[in-house]
Amino acid sequence: MRNIIKNLGSITLLTCLSLILLTGCSRKSQLKLAIEMANKQCPMSIGTTGEISSITFDGTDVIYSLLMNEDYLDLDALGKNTDAMKSAVMVMFKNPKGEIKSMLEMVVDTKSGIRLIYKGKSTGKEVECRLDTEELKRILNQKGTEKESERQKLEELVNVTNVSCPMTIDEATILNKLTIEADKVVYNYTIDEEKVAMVALKSNEEQMKQNIKGALNVSEPSLKMFLEACVKDNKGIAYRYVGDTSGENIEYLFTVAELKELLSK
Repeated sequence: MRNIIKNLGSITLLTCLSLILLTGCSRKSQLKLAIEMANKQCPMSIGTTGEISSITFDGTDVIYSLLMNEDYLDLDALGKNTDAMKSAVMVMFKNPKGEIKSMLEMVVDTKSGIRLIYKGKSTGKEVECRLDTEELKRILNQKGTEKESERQKLEELVNVTNVSCPMTIDEATILNKLTIEADKVVYNYTIDEEKVAMVALKSNEEQMKQNIKGALNVSEPSLKMFLEACVKDNKGIAYRYVGDTSGENIEYLFTVAELKELLSK
């Protein structure tokens, strides 16, 4: 979910440009025509998590239909935690600027809402999240510092990721949850020591860190957005592995400076 809002912003650039040509229309007509033009950009990839398959306006809501890779998003868990989903979407829109702000203002002016429909690629399951006019007004009127906004955004990104946890990564590794500590965001894993010995991880610490670094594909929009949120809140990222029987642990830390270097490539 965390990269979806960023992609909505890129689509709304076309929306806002089209509005310049539609000044003679009513506000609702402008919105409808602009959304029709934006829909021509679909399907739009949002990385490995899926794609925005269509954007429509039914006279009441701007509807974003998203086709999701269920390996990365647990729709059942998300459906049971709709408050967490809505909170995450609202935080992503917080302190809007540029095209996103213009789009939100137009939706509010027409007394409309925004609805996101997430559909699983493999199961066809659907989960919806809707922001009504009053909720969008609150987003536009919220005041707060940039630092507060970035901290809240990071917290909600962590919360919405935790909705899908615990998550099986491979036959030996389970991601239990993400936590935010003083100077880092921690991925907390449990290792099945019958399959992987903790001593093996500890004896290859530098190689393990390089392997993790190699897997951090910053061209992936969702990961890039998360790393940027960590950097803006002055947080590094740690991968903490704990043995399921011994309780031994090892941690691979990427400092803020290292994350900045990754993002600069």
